[in-house]
Amino acid sequence: MSLALQAGLDRLTGTESNLIIAGLAVIVFLWLYIRTSRSLRAEAAARLELLQRTLALYSRAQGVLGEEVEAAHVGAQEPDQLVQLLQECKAAPLMTPELLDMIDAYIRERDFSRLLLLQKMLDREIHRRIHEQSVLIRKIDNPGWGTSFWRMIRPAVPFVALVLTLYWFIQLYNGFQDSGAAALSWTSLELWTRLISCLAATLFLYWVIMDTRRDTPGILYRLLALIIAAVALLHLLGLTAAPYILAVQVVLFLFGFNLNPKPSRRNRPYAGHREVTQDNEENPKDR
Repeated sequence: MSLALQAGLDRLTGTESNLIIAGLAVIVFLWLYIRTSRSLRAEAAARLELLQRTLALYSRAQGVLGEEVEAAHVGAQEPDQLVQLLQECKAAPLMTPELLDMIDAYIRERDFSRLLLLQKMLDREIHRRIHEQSVLIRKIDNPGWGTSFWRMIRPAVPFVALVLTLYWFIQLYNGFQDSGAAALSWTSLELWTRLISCLAATLFLYWVIMDTRRDTPGILYRLLALIIAAVALLHLLGLTAAPYILAVQVVLFLFGFNLNPKPSRRNRPYAGHREVTQDNEENPKDR
């Protein structure tokens, strides 16, 4: 009778423990989900504010630039307001290095050809920022089916990453328990390299999914991160492959430092650009 009662208490205790663990997991999930969802919305709102502030400065300068181009044809004097607005544009939150260099070149030389180039570049930048703003507003106010579904599941990614991280450490613990490997054995090295490899894969995959910055590296970097994460699937082949898998991931990671996307035609240095000016100063031609 006492043994049956003890077995019942053990089963009840195990059930309660499972309920407590499940309850804590639900609490952590809800906390991470709500926190991540708010953070993503705040990032979108902050980006929209930066776009609006930048467009306000650009639009004011573009209006005066248009008047200055028309006035230059009739020989009118350059207004001081233009230089002042261009100086204000240099403090725009989303100012690009190319546009900044063009503004500096025009303020320094006050040449009409610079003025035309500046007008074209500023107009192109305004249209690019307007397009980005409209896309962002549409995603916030009127998202499509795919965007809505992605916005629903994306805040759950931090919890999934946390669960995976705990699983990798539990896997390490169970590996040592099952193998009885010594601390300085080859099996121990394999277990630790598998842990590091899986953690790196989780980290890279998390970065690809959660990073919302527009100034991050291009598609090549994200593709490389996905490849590094996918290589971790080779651990299904067995523990003996762990050191070699980690070595491949390290090589791929180091290869990323050589992935420097070539600038587009519009982003290449133009005459008067800082890089061109510095090269001319360092290598003067004999006249």
